[in-house]
Amino acid sequence: MPERERDERFHLNLEDIKDYAIFRVDPEGRIASWNAGAERLKGYTAREAIGQPFAMLFTPEDVQAHKPEEELRLAAETGLYEAEGVRMRKGGQRFDAHVILRSLSDQGGVHRGFIKVTQDITGRKSIEAELQERAEFEQQLIGIVSHDLRTPLAAITLATALLQRDSSLSPRHAATVARILTSAERAQRLIASLLDFTQARVGGGFVLQYAPLELHGFVELAVEDIRLLYPERELHLEHEGEGQGEWDPDRLAQLLTNLLNNALTHGLREAPVRVRVQGEADSVVLAIHNQGKPIPAAAVPHLFTPMRRGDGAHRTGQPGSIGLGLYIVQQIALAHGGTISVDSSQERGTTFTARLPRHPPPAR
Repeated sequence: MPERERDERFHLNLEDIKDYAIFRVDPEGRIASWNAGAERLKGYTAREAIGQPFAMLFTPEDVQAHKPEEELRLAAETGLYEAEGVRMRKGGQRFDAHVILRSLSDQGGVHRGFIKVTQDITGRKSIEAELQERAEFEQQLIGIVSHDLRTPLAAITLATALLQRDSSLSPRHAATVARILTSAERAQRLIASLLDFTQARVGGGFVLQYAPLELHGFVELAVEDIRLLYPERELHLEHEGEGQGEWDPDRLAQLLTNLLNNALTHGLREAPVRVRVQGEADSVVLAIHNQGKPIPAAAVPHLFTPMRRGDGAHRTGQPGSIGLGLYIVQQIALAHGGTISVDSSQERGTTFTARLPRHPPPAR
């Protein structure tokens, strides 16, 4: 096919594209063709654009910095230039653009100029900027609230604990002091959860401090601590296989405490909570089971979503929690290179299963 006929067909095809500015630039940097999308996006008619230097589409500061010549040079050397930047419409209006500049050669390898594709991404950039601003605001708000509330709450907790030791308090006053202390401790737990959420969601995940652990004994101590808080409840512990490995003791205790509190909160009071630790070849499996109202099937996919507390869905923590317990459990398991899953039905009850590799995953 003759080269001129090929160019004409190419030009006709470009006329059907309305959402992108697509035009040809000759080797000297002048506009050689102009499609309907370019007219709509740039505001210039074909008569106004063809023959003009394509530098007229750049901002004055980019022209002064020789950005048009730099794009042509890079496209000629590498065959393709792609970037995002600010471009100009007729009348001086600026917009965010994604641009591609591709070098063109004929069948003999002779350079014939460039093809330029421009897309208006102003809407997308505006949404990205809004999301970024919102994320930064949320991070700052959580950080400020969490850190600035800890000091007065610590003072309230300490003072209230001292008041509880005063034997001269009447029963009514002693009960009031106990309620103050309980509320202050609950607020401290909420703040700790917010700080964990900030670290996991915005700070790139938990930074773990690994140490050698024998998990059977470690879990047994955690279960004994929980028994002290729930003396009226029955907890069964089973273990099998090798329990030695490397994990973060503090985060692992947090995972266990959250899951045990969750099982005790939502399980039947007359039925035991069962904890099983099973050593496998390369990992250790922790399974915590309770009988009780099953988790609705519709809630399971969102169970580990932060701050989502659907009807009937399990959530860790005491009344007044903000729905971060299971999210934090999941993040702790993932940080160890492990997994967390749930199985729940009326017949089988509810079992949360954490599978944790024995050794730290490779550094990312």
